[in-house]
Amino acid sequence: MHGQRETSYGPRVTCTLVHGAFLIFAAWLYFGAGDTAIFQWFSLGEPSTGSFARRVVLFSFGVMLFLRMSLEFFYLLKRKFGWDELGGVLFALLVYQVGFALMGVSTSTGIGIVDIVAIVMFVIGSYLNTGSELQRKKFKENPANKGRLYTEGLFGYARHINYLGDILWVTAWAIVTRNVWATVVPVALTAGFTFAFIPSLSRHLQRRYGEQYEEWAKTTKALIPFIY
Repeated sequence: MHGQRETSYGPRVTCTLVHGAFLIFAAWLYFGAGDTAIFQWFSLGEPSTGSFARRVVLFSFGVMLFLRMSLEFFYLLKRKFGWDELGGVLFALLVYQVGFALMGVSTSTGIGIVDIVAIVMFVIGSYLNTGSELQRKKFKENPANKGRLYTEGLFGYARHINYLGDILWVTAWAIVTRNVWATVVPVALTAGFTFAFIPSLSRHLQRRYGEQYEEWAKTTKALIPFIY
């Protein structure tokens, strides 16, 4: 829905409420014996006793994502977010909040250096994603910049630095689960950005900004600064 404005908050409110339900369900898994109940329901025996510190970290990731998504929906996102997008976004949030919880809740290994690196990666990724959007919003709110393409700040390092942020924090979350199956998520996300989202958005920016975008593309990598 690039370039389309929306005044209705229906899809945004719905997504936020369901996202909140996912987070509550994850909290039940982490701290309310939900993992035991799930194992019993599906006759899987008793789950391993997971690391409490790991559960706290994983849940903290979920809380941070909920807060950032709420900021995105009700402050940053001005383009149209319609009902047709709701299902895909909710599926992704289900994977992050509930899927990663199920994969990491029984991990008994204590927090180590790998997890500390992942935590730093999560913070950096969150900053790149939300911080870049905050910078762009400030630029767009200045009437003098009407019709101008924003290529400054964090977007001066990569044209889709916000997507790189997404890849980093999702990868970090997958790492902290210490479950090999979790790696499928960031791999799929990276493929989606590379082969679908970035080409689509690039075509939109090319149509809307013309030479401004072409000059930016000549000097700035698409996703990873100085590399790709």
